[in-house]
Order: sequence, then structure tokens, then C-alpha cells
Amino acid sequence: MAQFINHALLPVSLAIIMLSIGLSVRWADFKALKQQKTAIVSGFILQVIALPLLAFLLLHVFAVQGEYAVAIMIVACCPGGVTSNAITFIFSGVVALSVVLTLLSSIVAPLTIPFITDWSLGYFIGEQTRHEFALIPTVGKLLLLSIVPIIIGNIIRHFYAGWCSKNSRYLRRFSGILFLFVITLMAVINFHLLANVISHIGLFIVLMSSCSIVLGFFTGVLLRLPSPVCLTLSIEVGIQNAGMGLIITGAVLNHPAMSMVLITYGIVMQIPLFAFAACYRYRQALLLD
Repeated sequence: MAQFINHALLPVSLAIIMLSIGLSVRWADFKALKQQKTAIVSGFILQVIALPLLAFLLLHVFAVQGEYAVAIMIVACCPGGVTSNAITFIFSGVVALSVVLTLLSSIVAPLTIPFITDWSLGYFIGEQTRHEFALIPTVGKLLLLSIVPIIIGNIIRHFYAGWCSKNSRYLRRFSGILFLFVITLMAVINFHLLANVISHIGLFIVLMSSCSIVLGFFTGVLLRLPSPVCLTLSIEVGIQNAGMGLIITGAVLNHPAMSMVLITYGIVMQIPLFAFAACYRYRQALLLD
């Protein structure tokens, strides 16, 4: 069952999620953001460079080692995802900015994740484990499961824009339900590992997620960006694409303990994010009164 989940259900669910991104991205989203170049560049740098550096710093400060440290580095390299778009919409952020940052990170992540994973294995576990990691085939697998579905989805949208506008949300819901089903199965099968992860680094995950959210928001504040843009940056930096990371820990490394770290992160990260976004909305409501 575990092999079937890691090598069949998980890759298929990720590909469907990426296809739904391709179906929903419109060129109008890019045109609407001509005046938001600073937000796009800063968000991209935060996701691709600052977040892995933040994770590495926190891992050293709190002396997290071994497989847990590698899993945290992997999750730090998997920013954004469809979830961030939905949360941005719920809390009245800039949805177009969220979609564009998700698209950019989805394109770059397949190239960065394998290299940082390769380095992390050698640094936190040992050179022998690193040599067992197939770097180039992993890049190819992630490109096949992420960028190719996005391109296919966008081609379909180009020819069937009306149909996509009406029905892409159903595919997004289906992909979300399928992914939820997959991670639930993984959690049930490896429940003892999940409990172990929560007891060992549960608080660390809350801390890292909180720091990511604050980093995104106050970067926007320092750059004097509008409040909705600052909120969007906090969501994009605070939310991680656990599905893409699970391809590495599950389908490539076949490491259940690392997979449980990503699943735990995917669940726990929602708590500080929703608390922060709710406080933001409350503050905005007070300012309007």
C-alpha cells in the first residue's frame, strides 16, 4: 500500500494540482500586476532564497539534526501552492499576485529542490546517503510532474477559455480532495511516525511557520507596499507546497519519517497563518471604523 501511494497516488495528485494551476492562470493576471514588480521580485526572492536560509538558521539555533533537518530543508524549498491562492482569497489579499508567485515558484522549485535536498543529505546525514540520491533523474521527475501539467493546462485554457472558467474550480476541488485523501492514508499508515514527529519538532514547526509569515509581512512593510500586498506576501512565504516535497521524501527517497515531517508541517502551518490573518483582518476593520 505504501509503495502504491508513494509511486502512483501521490505523483498523480500533484500532477492534477499543477494542471489546475495551468487551467486557472490567465494572461490578464500578469497584465494586472505591471505596477507590482517590487512585490513580485521581493516575493520570489523570499520564497526561493530567504526561506531556505531562514530554515537553515533555525535548524542550527535549535540544534535539529538528521532526517528531521533534511525534511525541514525540503519543505522550505517548496513555497506556495494552490492552498495559498485560496487563503489569499479568503482573507482579501491580492489574488493575482498570489497566483503569479505560485506559478513562478512552481516553475523554479523542480530545479532548486533536488540540489538543496542533495546538499542537505550530505550536510545533515552523511555523504553515503547523498551518493544514493539520484539528482538528475529527480529533476526530470519534478519537471514532468509540475511544469508539464502547468503547460498542458495553459494550452487547454488558450483553446477552451470559456470551459476552463466554468469548470477549472471543480478540478481544483477534486485535486484538493484527492491530495487530502493521499496524505490521510499516509498519516494513518505511519501514525507512529507522525506522533513521533509532533512530539520532537512540533513546536519547531510552529516557530518556523510563524517566522516565515512575519518575514513575508514585514518585508512588504519595509518596502512600503500596500497592506493587502503585505498580507499576500506573508501567506505566500508562510504556506508551503507539501505535495511537491512529498514527491522527494516519498517517491524518490522512500523515507516515511521525512514524509511525516512534511505532512505535519502542512497541517500545523495553518494555525499561525490563520491566527495572523485573522488579527490582520480585525485590525483593518478597526481602522475602517
